[in-house]
Amino acid sequence: MYGEQLQATVCAVGDVRKRAVIYTISGTHGVEGYAGSMAQISMLRGNSSMFPRGVRMVHLHLINPYGASYILKENEQNADQIKNVAMYYTLNYDNPILQRLMDQIDLPNLGNVSVQQNAFAVFAQLIADYGEEAVNLAMKTGQGKRPQGIAYFGPSKSWSSQTEEYVVNKYLPYASHILLIDWHTAVGPYGAWSFVPFDNESEAAFKRWASNDLISPYDLGVPTGGQLPYSTIKTKTGARRVIRGFWEAGTYNVTMETNALFILRLYCRFYSNITDPFCKDIISKTQEYFYPQANQWKKLTYDAINNVLPKVLSGFAAEVNIGAKLIISDLRIIMGIIIGLFLFRI
Repeated sequence: MYGEQLQATVCAVGDVRKRAVIYTISGTHGVEGYAGSMAQISMLRGNSSMFPRGVRMVHLHLINPYGASYILKENEQNADQIKNVAMYYTLNYDNPILQRLMDQIDLPNLGNVSVQQNAFAVFAQLIADYGEEAVNLAMKTGQGKRPQGIAYFGPSKSWSSQTEEYVVNKYLPYASHILLIDWHTAVGPYGAWSFVPFDNESEAAFKRWASNDLISPYDLGVPTGGQLPYSTIKTKTGARRVIRGFWEAGTYNVTMETNALFILRLYCRFYSNITDPFCKDIISKTQEYFYPQANQWKKLTYDAINNVLPKVLSGFAAEVNIGAKLIISDLRIIMGIIIGLFLFRI
C-alpha cells in the first residue's frame, strides 16, 4: 500500500554462538523479493531437513522494501542495491555507454511515441557502435554519474546497505563458516532455480552439495577498482570461509523489449505517475517479468527450491561438523603425545 511505513525484518534462529551460519537475503532488487520471501518462509516452516543440526539461521527479509513496495528493482535513491552494497559509489566511475544512452533518450518525454522510437534507435546505434556484448556488459556493470539512469550505484551508502551492515555485525558475531544466499529472480529457465556463485570456492561447494542442480556463471560486471558484492563480510566477521552467491528463479528471456521496459519504468518513476494508464501497464509488465503471476510458475519455483535446499543446507552443515570433529580428533592426538612425552620423562 502506498504511503505505508516500510521496513526490513530479521529472523534469527539458533544459538548465537554457533560457528556455522546460513545467512539469506531477500529483496535486494526490490520486486524480486517476493520469490525470495517464499524461499525464506520455506526454510522456516520446513522439516528438519531445512534446519540441519549445528547451524544458526539468519534471514534478512526484504532488505529493499521501497523497491518491493513500488514494483522496482531499485531503492529509494534509484540505486541498484547490489552495486550499492559493494560500495561502487566510492569509485567515481562512469560508463560511457550508459552515459550516452541516458543523455540521448530524452527521458522526461519518453511517454511520447516518437520519443520512444528515437530511444529504440539510440539503443540500436549503441549496439552497432560498441557491439551487443559490450552494451550488455555495460548494463550489468552500471554507472555512477546519472542519478536518474539505469544501474545507478547511488550517491552514498543506502539505508539498505547500512541495515545489512548492522545485521552482519549484530547477528553473525561468532561465525567462522558462512553460507550467504541472496535470492533473486529473472535469470535461468522459467520456474527453475539457478545458483550463481561469486567465486571458485563457492562454485565448487555448490557442486559438491547439489551436483545435479542448475548453476550459472557470475556475469555481472565489476567496475574498475571495485570488488564483488559482500566481499567485506569475511573481514567484518573474521570468518574462515564464506560461500556466497545469488540464487535465481528463472522467469523470461531478456529481449530488446525487456531493456526498453527498464527505461520506461524510469520515466514512469520520475516524470509520470502510477495513475497514468501507460505507466500502469509498464508497472504491471515489470512485476510480471520479475515475479510471474501464473500459479504454474509459483508452484514450479516452490517445488524446485524445496527439493534442492535441503541438499545444500545439509551439505554445508556436514562439512562444518566434519571439520569440527577433525579439530577435536587432532587435539586429542596432540594431547596424547604430550602426555606420553611427560610420562616418558618421568
